[in-house]
Amino acid sequence: MITVSIISPQKSMNVINKAIEHQDFGCVFHKYVYVQLEEIKTIYEQCKDSCDVIFFSGELGYSYMLTHINDIQVPCTFVSYEEKDILSILLNFVIRYPNIPLTRVYIDFLTPVNDFMNLKKYLSPNYMPYLFENPVYNYQTLQERAEELWNSGKIDMMLTRTTNQLEVLNKLKIPYIHFLPSEEMIRGSIRSALNTIRLKQKNQNGKLVILIKLIYPENITSQDREYMEITLHKYLLDFRKDYQYEFALHAVSNRFELSLDSDLYKTSFERLQDLIAFLDQKGDLEFRLGAGFGKSLGESHYQAEQALQEAIKYGKNDGFIIHGEENTLTGPLSLTRTLNYSYSNAKALAYSQANGINESNLLKIVGLFQMDKETIITAASLSQWLNITSRSCNRILQQLLDSNLITEIEPQKQEGKGRPTRQYQFIKQNFIQTFF
Repeated sequence: MITVSIISPQKSMNVINKAIEHQDFGCVFHKYVYVQLEEIKTIYEQCKDSCDVIFFSGELGYSYMLTHINDIQVPCTFVSYEEKDILSILLNFVIRYPNIPLTRVYIDFLTPVNDFMNLKKYLSPNYMPYLFENPVYNYQTLQERAEELWNSGKIDMMLTRTTNQLEVLNKLKIPYIHFLPSEEMIRGSIRSALNTIRLKQKNQNGKLVILIKLIYPENITSQDREYMEITLHKYLLDFRKDYQYEFALHAVSNRFELSLDSDLYKTSFERLQDLIAFLDQKGDLEFRLGAGFGKSLGESHYQAEQALQEAIKYGKNDGFIIHGEENTLTGPLSLTRTLNYSYSNAKALAYSQANGINESNLLKIVGLFQMDKETIITAASLSQWLNITSRSCNRILQQLLDSNLITEIEPQKQEGKGRPTRQYQFIKQNFIQTFF
């Protein structure tokens, strides 16, 4: 199911809530309220990995997103007025305020970003209101433009959509009419965004292959082996039924192969995490899972084989997936935060050989750096990422410390009489120069 993150000031969110309250859009909504535009960066980091589209209540937040966040990974859209809506607003204004010519009006939501909604096509210069001409679109430039026009005596009225700017306009004593989008306009914009996402998903369908390998105890009897295979087969059928996940299932020796058409969004990752948790909670089987997502069945199968080998190296009930043209590895999938890394990192592979660090462990550490350059590392936390002992992690940390790639910070004090826990952070510039 498609997940939509709605980002909006509180007043606009109230209208959106009414618009979607009794409507079935066939999706899940997550809602985020901001006061200052700068908060959108934090909100994006919170929602980017759990949604398929980001939906803004207006163009201001949408414009801020496009101009302040590099490498946006999620499609974005906003509640947009159509040309007919603008013409309707102006017609109603002329009827309601016959003594104020349009040339004495300032409209702050007709901007270069939306090409002024083609208003210049409908009105001659003799009837044209003042528009927002600055390509830099934020609260400050909006206020500066309003003050400039009002203080110079050029306008008698302002039309605005910017909810969080109303207090400023009240202080400046600028007369204004505040417009909120209608409920039907909101519903139409959401439907349009969802239709676009669904069409994109349909056109980008690829193949997902999942390989699950059973790990047998030593000296297992053939009868017990057969019982474990039948048990896993039943669990997979139960999962398919309970989660309504339509995949083809084939048994080959001590492993099972699942295949299905899938899309490029988060659903595949979430279902893989569900499957790993489902099998692990059964508690009576040991398994490893590898998944591959590619454009063809053959490509996906190859990727799944490589991911399965990574899961075997990791050595516990968990899984990895390989996807993308660069064959990016993601995992371990059971963790709340998953690492992305690649064996194509020649610098990391050379360092691992020169310094005696297992290449898989080192690549996971590089992935940890890419995920969060400010993260605080301990031997215990690294042990969870790598599934090796804390003693082994201490040896790796000492090697990275000797190479001036990490630095030791103030230790974490323990309750009682326990020794403080040693903590480290990446030396970002050195890490980048060494591995990128």
